Amino acid sequence: MKIIKKIQCAISATILLFAVEAVAQEAKPFDASSLMIVDVHRHVQRWISPSELDAEMKALNIGWAGGVGAPYGPWDTQPYSRLLGNKYIATTGQVTLTDIYRRKGVKGIEDATTPDYVQLIEEADRLFAAKQIKGIGELILNNQNSNPNTSFQRKAKIDSDGILQLLEVAKRWEGFVNIHAEDDPNSVQELQNIAAAYPSVPIILAHCMFTSNTGLIDELLLKHSNIYCEMSARNDAIFMNQYAKQHADKFDWIVFDDKNLQTKWKNLIEKHPTRFMVGTDTFNSWVDVKKTVRQIRGGLLQNLSRITAKLVASENAIRVMKLEP
Repeated sequence: MKIIKKIQCAISATILLFAVEAVAQEAKPFDASSLMIVDVHRHVQRWISPSELDAEMKALNIGWAGGVGAPYGPWDTQPYSRLLGNKYIATTGQVTLTDIYRRKGVKGIEDATTPDYVQLIEEADRLFAAKQIKGIGELILNNQNSNPNTSFQRKAKIDSDGILQLLEVAKRWEGFVNIHAEDDPNSVQELQNIAAAYPSVPIILAHCMFTSNTGLIDELLLKHSNIYCEMSARNDAIFMNQYAKQHADKFDWIVFDDKNLQTKWKNLIEKHPTRFMVGTDTFNSWVDVKKTVRQIRGGLLQNLSRITAKLVASENAIRVMKLEP
């Protein structure tokens, strides 16, 4: 009996020691400037070559990058995969879906019976089978307020037959889907419909829906374990001209800057530490990647607890996207 008591005491002491060490570690000064990040919203547009992207990632301590398409070209992203290997997060769907929209409008995005969709589904299956992609997206389905170009604005039914076919592909190959949508009630409901119908498919909300409603995001994350938020384009560096800044301020899009993080967002992320990721959103050549990465580290990650910061910086993306070295 005495031996058992001694063993129990020893176990309790060990557990207490680990707990004290964990608290002490968390209490130490935390510097997020050296944290490796995974950029889950990196468009590899024609103005950055594979070798330039490789150099940029090394210089900025970005472990993996991609997760979205290249809407301005190059249409073939295989050179990036060949040079970077698994460090480039290849996807499909964005360019083709955008092309379908330009030619056939919103109805074209929603209609799964067209030859365009048949080709898109076949291509996605082929690329997944060859292990050349990790996911599908960015699927731009509602950007009525989040794109200044009226010819590019759209609002498609997120749970339409066409999009459901893409989710079937993602389910079949255990891939993720990145969706650009806004927070109007029907889009939110449609997102919930697909999240409930495909619980095994990680649904990553681009730009965290460009919403200022943290209560809505809290509700979605509590209700659907397969919904995730990435925080690209929620920093002030992305809005470089006065018009863009005024528009962002109007909708309360800017969540963090060089040093500051909105309190309500800090609380939300700390409540759901395993559900957030980061990205740069290099949608145009003038996006200052260095400044954006600096703000991700200094404004977002630095204002989170050490454990949460590591999860948001890289660990969540590695786990959810099944990234490999």
